[in-house]
Amino acid sequence: MALPHRDEGRVMHRFFLPRLEATPGRPIRPDTEVLLEDPDARHITRVLRLRPGDRIVLCDGRGFDYDAVVVRTGASSVIARVGAHRPSPGEAPLFVTLVQGVPKADKMDLIVQKAVEVGVGRIIPAFTERTVVRWDAGKADARRRRWQRIAAEAAKQSGRGRVPEVAAAVPLREIWRRPDLGTVIVPWEEARGAGLRRALAGVPRGPVTLVIGPEGGLSRQEVDDAVGRGAFPVTLGPRVLRTETAGLVAAAIVLYEWGDLGGDTP
Repeated sequence: MALPHRDEGRVMHRFFLPRLEATPGRPIRPDTEVLLEDPDARHITRVLRLRPGDRIVLCDGRGFDYDAVVVRTGASSVIARVGAHRPSPGEAPLFVTLVQGVPKADKMDLIVQKAVEVGVGRIIPAFTERTVVRWDAGKADARRRRWQRIAAEAAKQSGRGRVPEVAAAVPLREIWRRPDLGTVIVPWEEARGAGLRRALAGVPRGPVTLVIGPEGGLSRQEVDDAVGRGAFPVTLGPRVLRTETAGLVAAAIVLYEWGDLGGDTP
């Protein structure tokens, strides 16, 4: 799937590279030739009808965009040569993790898709006391792979510079073992007084983890456990939000207050 990118008034199409092309923390060297396969290759040759010499934009999925030129085209593959790189403009300057209590039916599909569009950097499905669904190992892996595909498509559609990870679903108590949560905020329907904006005003700016319960919310014990580990329970306002809405609203507020939502674009 390609997204248009404007360069000096011209529309250039943007594609994600296979993850294997990118080295963590380092951009791809100029003049490196990279392989694009179907469905992107088919889109380039049959839909866009690009030919050798045409310019495109490539994204390595780790935060860099590259000017590139088509070198060779085939029936199911395209070779492009990368040039100058720059930070992807679609990535938020703040890393937000969404820990989402696994909901019923296919609600998680929507949550993953919209969270990626908003700018969330990582999604961790969690089993809580009030989670209804339970899976065996095979079904759990299939669900994770499905959600990762949804995240990839949402990243392409929204112009992200990387594809957020959708982690394997784990019991909520295991979340607290992670050393990279940053400020942990727990929107909770029983929280009184402290709103999310006030909580953000009282903590250092940095990575944020949002913990959202499934249908029925988090139990008081789960919230107490979170508070015991330094989390901030907050309210999102006077209305009760569904589980598939609460995390998106909370992420949007955080990214508005500390990130890039609502700001100017270059």
